[in-house]
Amino acid sequence: MAPNIFNYATKELSQDAVICWLVACANEPPGQLRKCGEEFVKALLRCGDNSIINATNGHSEQHADVYEVNEILGEPTTQYRNIDVYFRAKVDGKVVSFIIEDKIHGEMHGDQLERYLKAVKHDNIKEDLIKLIYFKTGYVFDDEREQAKEAQYPVFDSEAMLEFLDSEQRADAHEILHQYADHLRGQVKKREHQLKDYDLDQNFVQWKFMVCLREKLRWLPGEKWPARYYNVDGRAWTQYPHYDDDRVFFWRLDSKKPLRLIVSRKGAERDDIPIRWDEWSQLFKDTCKEAGLSTAPFRQVRTRNGEPVWEGTIGAVDIKQCLKDEGWERSVERVARLHEAFIRSR
Repeated sequence: MAPNIFNYATKELSQDAVICWLVACANEPPGQLRKCGEEFVKALLRCGDNSIINATNGHSEQHADVYEVNEILGEPTTQYRNIDVYFRAKVDGKVVSFIIEDKIHGEMHGDQLERYLKAVKHDNIKEDLIKLIYFKTGYVFDDEREQAKEAQYPVFDSEAMLEFLDSEQRADAHEILHQYADHLRGQVKKREHQLKDYDLDQNFVQWKFMVCLREKLRWLPGEKWPARYYNVDGRAWTQYPHYDDDRVFFWRLDSKKPLRLIVSRKGAERDDIPIRWDEWSQLFKDTCKEAGLSTAPFRQVRTRNGEPVWEGTIGAVDIKQCLKDEGWERSVERVARLHEAFIRSR
């Protein structure tokens, strides 16, 4: 068996090419490839709540079932208005412009989704309808889905792509599609194993743990999701703040680091409230023991340039060992018990 090219073509540009190639197949002579391309365009149109943008008034509307893809108008491109994939198709006699934001592991940034729609609505190319797609084959976070939905971009994820490729054995229409389907299945299975193995070096596993913890604890008003960041080495870390009277206490998970409880001031006006390092650190150890958790070593910074810091780690938990011994639900319950006991004892 030949090596899978997508084991090496791992960048988003390679995925852009797959999408463009598959759309272009809809203009091939009648046969299996053409049918595959036409059905892919239909699958994109049906994606999400099936809403499309009326190009004349900018309002969303529902599109009835897609009956016929008449033709692809021009070549699909990755260059137009900085859009990842853009193409136009005549569907049921109407001209539809497709805007596809393509991701593998990255996420949307700024107002790029809104900018792409605005650019197409105000260009010199006339269309009847505009279809928006947020195409992502990596893990799609819930808050990411919500952001896409707010921008009117339904999500076409790896599961949706595999459902398309597996129906009527479309992946067998060409070796490119067969290898792409195998690659996507491997990525989905890999994520399932990482979650099952509690691989906290993965940002989506950290995030899932923090979402579960969030459901057990108090949190700051206005905060809905755990925050996800990346440090300078590209390693992920995830945190969620929890409310207290004069301070913010939040848990942070980093790749290669233990789960840590961090204290921070709520605002500049609270900077005069001291952090009682020794008292709180001992209290953390005591409540950790009561909750049946093992502490983990960490570096505690109390001063910087001779001045007291207003944020720092109070204690750390060996959560990886707890997950290994007791599993997801019990580990979350123990950390929640630790947190509530610590806040109450203060």
